[in-house]
Amino acid sequence: MSTDCPSSDAMSLTSGQPLANTVVVSDIDRSSSLLIEWERLAGARLFLGPRWLLSWWDHFRQPGDQLHIVTVRDPDGWLIGLAPWYRRQTWWGGNEIQFLGSGEVCSDYLSILAKAGEETTVVRAVSNFVEEAMLGIDRFYLEGIEADDAVMRQFVAAMQSLQFDVSQRECLEGYRLELPTEWEGWLSQLSKSRRNRVRQLWRNQFDTGVAKIHVADETTLDEGFAILVDLHQHRRNQLGQAGCFASTRFHDFLKQAAVEHLKAGQLRLQWIELEGKPVAAELDLMEGDNYLHYCSGMAIDCEHARPGWLGVTAAIRYAIESGRTNFDFLRGDEGYKSHWRGQPVAMINVELVPPKFRAQARYRFRSMVDLAKQHAKRVLHRPAKSAQPASGSSDHN
Repeated sequence: MSTDCPSSDAMSLTSGQPLANTVVVSDIDRSSSLLIEWERLAGARLFLGPRWLLSWWDHFRQPGDQLHIVTVRDPDGWLIGLAPWYRRQTWWGGNEIQFLGSGEVCSDYLSILAKAGEETTVVRAVSNFVEEAMLGIDRFYLEGIEADDAVMRQFVAAMQSLQFDVSQRECLEGYRLELPTEWEGWLSQLSKSRRNRVRQLWRNQFDTGVAKIHVADETTLDEGFAILVDLHQHRRNQLGQAGCFASTRFHDFLKQAAVEHLKAGQLRLQWIELEGKPVAAELDLMEGDNYLHYCSGMAIDCEHARPGWLGVTAAIRYAIESGRTNFDFLRGDEGYKSHWRGQPVAMINVELVPPKFRAQARYRFRSMVDLAKQHAKRVLHRPAKSAQPASGSSDHN
């Protein structure tokens, strides 16, 4: 069952009649009918769906955190909008609102869901609700937003009209590859030398049967996931990095999300064996026409066989042959993404601060600390180090 806080109606500016009923849901279970409605509203946007975000909530919630899912319904009761938020108390930001799925999971394209054609109504309803019913919030910190997201741009503009301070910062770009209808069409986009190496790789490895692709189903998901974890961690450790799966929370979250999305036919976990030995693995999500390349790993003792090339080209080929129109490498500045002809996608983080004394005081303090850090870096001549893997490696976004 879900627990609903008092609702707030968005009113028509001309008639005074309610356009939408807005309610915040602070508790939800897997039998709630809201999950079905939420799934339908999210559609192919998997990072905004309940399978992904509630799996995140199960493993990343901290003591004191509370769901703050804002739902918007039309006068007939149909769900037309949803803000997948939660509330957290921090010493840094006070009472904060953040997106479910934030942080190390690196969910991309986070946003406020709105039914097509109802975007303005949803944004108005959510912004009115923020102004009237969320008076105790000191800060909204919203990560992983596509810079061109029309709904979020409307929401930010609405918050500015309510005298909220708005700060937008660029974060690591994503990379997206528009796919042709045929494999040869994509190969023709590559440089001549790379194109020839890919063709040779496929002739010598896949066409001869030396390399074999395995795809996890319900009976082999555990095996495939264990291979992914092993290859990913060995590779990251070789590069002097902890690796995503060093975090127990991340491991358990992704395993649960994998199970959920496999049931829905939205997961492809492949691993490639070279002469019977696993050398590459990819965990990808399929959202309609889009193929999301989320997490991968490769063997560290067979560089001559180009395991990274085997993995990513096998994934791209499957995406093309299954009719996808986009292969999304997601966030991260790894060089291999542009080498495979991915194009940059601008991403931003947004901070919204209400016009209240306590919130503004915290905002000024954070700004002072940021300036001090920047000054210290300049004085000490410390170049910023990328948190992403070295160019040419493959990793979770």
